[in-house]
Amino acid sequence: MSENEQEEEQSMESETDSETKDEKSPNDKQTQEETPKVKKKYVFNCTKCGNCCEKREFVPVTLNDMRNWAKSGTINAVFPHLRFRTLKTVGTEEKQEFLTLVITGSENGCSLFDKENRLCNIYHSMPLECKAFPLGYNGKNYFIKDKSVPGIGQGTMTKEQLIEDRDNARIDFEARIETQIMLPLLYSLFMQNLLEQQQKAMEEMPEEKRKQLDELLKTQQDQS
Repeated sequence: MSENEQEEEQSMESETDSETKDEKSPNDKQTQEETPKVKKKYVFNCTKCGNCCEKREFVPVTLNDMRNWAKSGTINAVFPHLRFRTLKTVGTEEKQEFLTLVITGSENGCSLFDKENRLCNIYHSMPLECKAFPLGYNGKNYFIKDKSVPGIGQGTMTKEQLIEDRDNARIDFEARIETQIMLPLLYSLFMQNLLEQQQKAMEEMPEEKRKQLDELLKTQQDQS
């Protein structure tokens, strides 16, 4: 585990600890005494600059997000940008790979980010990952995923804001766990259904069309 990752694993309340010592007086031979540790609390206020969205290569999606989009009718806008990817866990000592759904990125960052207007096209139904960002949760501690995000340490936060951010990070974590358990099975069922549909389509295809398809596939294989 890298030093950066160890730093991110610290809880919000003790994210940054600094320790200073009193200078020793020339006439005092006593051991230096440590001053009390100073703890910085998590403070974040989104500047709505769009920088985070613009640099995202992908955005993890949970089954919870899919259910919300299905209810709100947003799924039609999101579906063309969904892909399966294998990712590694973040915020834990054990790095495990897992299959998940993601909103793919583009040269302008997240595919659903409107670069011209600096707005999220699904702002009111954004993924849980985006609601919680930059705060993360690993089942034990809260941690900051990206300390370079504008808004970190800026201004003040009310107790209600802090509770809401923590809740979002925890809900996102729990939704990821559910997705990790269910998605491989759903993926297998999806692929099985797709293969069955392809087989049925091939059987119902006219002989002439089937020959044309076979020739096209053979040409592609020869070229590769």
